[in-house]
Amino acid sequence: MRFFAAVVAVVFPVLLYAQQVSDYPSLPSQVLSEYSPKQPSEWAAEAMAAAGQAFLASLDDERRAEAALPYDSVEKAHWTNTPPRGPQGGVRLGDLDEGQLQCACDLLAAVLSAQGYAKARNIPLADDRLLRNGQRRPGFGAEDYWLAVFGQPSATEPWALQFDGHHLAINLAFHGERMSMSPTFIGTQPRDFTLGGESIEPMAAKDQLALDFLSSLTDEQKQQAIIGDRRANLVAGAGRDGRIPEPVGLACQSLSGPQRAKLKSVIQLYAGDMPPPHAERRMAELVGEIDQMTFGWWGPAETGGDYSYRLQGPSLIIEYAGQDLGGDPHDHLHSIYRDPTNEYGARLSE
Repeated sequence: MRFFAAVVAVVFPVLLYAQQVSDYPSLPSQVLSEYSPKQPSEWAAEAMAAAGQAFLASLDDERRAEAALPYDSVEKAHWTNTPPRGPQGGVRLGDLDEGQLQCACDLLAAVLSAQGYAKARNIPLADDRLLRNGQRRPGFGAEDYWLAVFGQPSATEPWALQFDGHHLAINLAFHGERMSMSPTFIGTQPRDFTLGGESIEPMAAKDQLALDFLSSLTDEQKQQAIIGDRRANLVAGAGRDGRIPEPVGLACQSLSGPQRAKLKSVIQLYAGDMPPPHAERRMAELVGEIDQMTFGWWGPAETGGDYSYRLQGPSLIIEYAGQDLGGDPHDHLHSIYRDPTNEYGARLSE
C-alpha cells in the first residue's frame, strides 16, 4: 500500500503536468503564454549582460554548445523568415525545459522594450495557429524558434544575440552602453488571435499609423509618395544584407510639423522595440535625418486596402507589405527594420 501511494505521489503530478501541457501545442507555447518575465528596473549594460549570462548558465553542456557561438560567427547572417530552415545556429526552444525557457524569456525582456518583448512573445504564439490540427509542422510553431548568443555577454566587450524563426528575426548587438537592432524582421500570420480571452495583434498599428501619415499629406505630396496602384514586396528582407534600394517617393524635407509628428509615430513602432534608453537615442538620430528621408507607397490609400510602404534614410530602411500566401494579404504581414550603416553592430565600436 505504501508503495502504491508512493507511485501515485510521483505519477499524479506528472499526469497533471502532461494535461496542462496538452492545452498548448508545445511547452514553449505554454511558457510564452503564461510566464511573466522579470521586469528590468533598468536597461544598463550590466543588467543585459547578466541576463545573457544567466540564460547560458541555465543550460547543460550540450545545449550551451548550441546556444553560445563565437562573436564573429557566420550564423549571424543566416537568418530567414521562411520555414522550415533546417539545422541552424542557436538552441531550439523546443529542446529547452521549463526553467530554461523562463530564463530565455527573462533574457528577451532584459534586452527589448515592453513593445519589443510583446512581439518576440506573440509572433511565435501566432505561428502556433498555423499548425495542422495542433500537430507539429516542421518550421512552424513556438517550439521551432532559435536563440543564439554570440560572444560572452559582457558589460564592456562586444556581444550579440539573435532570436529567429518563422516571421521573426531579431538581431541585437551590444558594446558597453551602445546597442543596435539591425536587421530585424517582424511578421505575423494570422494578423490577430485570441489567447486566454485576450485579443492579440502582434503588428498592431503598423499599417494604420502609416495610412494616417499618408492621409495627412497634401494632394501634391501624395502624388509624389504613391509609386504604384498595386502592392509591392520587401526588397531588403532576409538574405539581402547590404542591399540599399534606390530612394523613391516623397522627399520628407517638405513635411510640415504635424506631418513629421505622424511620421515619427510610424518610426517609433519599429525603433521602439529597443529598450527605452536606446530607443530614445535612436529616435533622436532618426528625427535628425527626416529631411534626408523618402516615403514611398504602393496600392490603394484607404483603410483595408492592399498596400505596402517604404521609409528610407541614410541610416534607415523600413518596409511593410502584406503577402498573398494564405489568400488574404491582411492576414499575412511582413516588415523589416534596418540600419544599413550598423548591421549586426558594425559601427558600435567606432
